[in-house]
Amino acid sequence: MKGLTTVVVMILAAACASGPGPGQSGYPYNVDGRYSGRLMVEGEPFDATFDLATGRSGRVRGSFMVRAPLEIQGDIDGRVVDDLLRVTLIYANTGPDGRQTCEGVVEGVLTVSPGGGIVDGPVTITDCGDALPGRMSFRRAPVGS
Repeated sequence: MKGLTTVVVMILAAACASGPGPGQSGYPYNVDGRYSGRLMVEGEPFDATFDLATGRSGRVRGSFMVRAPLEIQGDIDGRVVDDLLRVTLIYANTGPDGRQTCEGVVEGVLTVSPGGGIVDGPVTITDCGDALPGRMSFRRAPVGS
């Protein structure tokens, strides 16, 4: 009977064990590495790159750079929950003299593909107080590129 009890306890323990969570190695929706893609704002495309890392409890941090049609740099803060990435990007708008004129914020909930290779979804861009609809679609760059 003791052997049967041990087997039952082991089966129950295995059934209750969960897989890795956000930020843990092997979690299928972590976002890590360099991503490139496009931010669409009212139909106008902005080519950009993200550098992302998923940390403990699914906290995502990183930086981004819009390359065209104008250059904008900023910071990324977010969290992975299940297959979603809630993200906030903060940047500073600068005038022709190089001084900051206002802050910009991009916020959204993006879908993350299994393996974390693609992030995509609607966003709201608040630029100098004006709220604009947009969409992001980014793909992780191959390692070594």
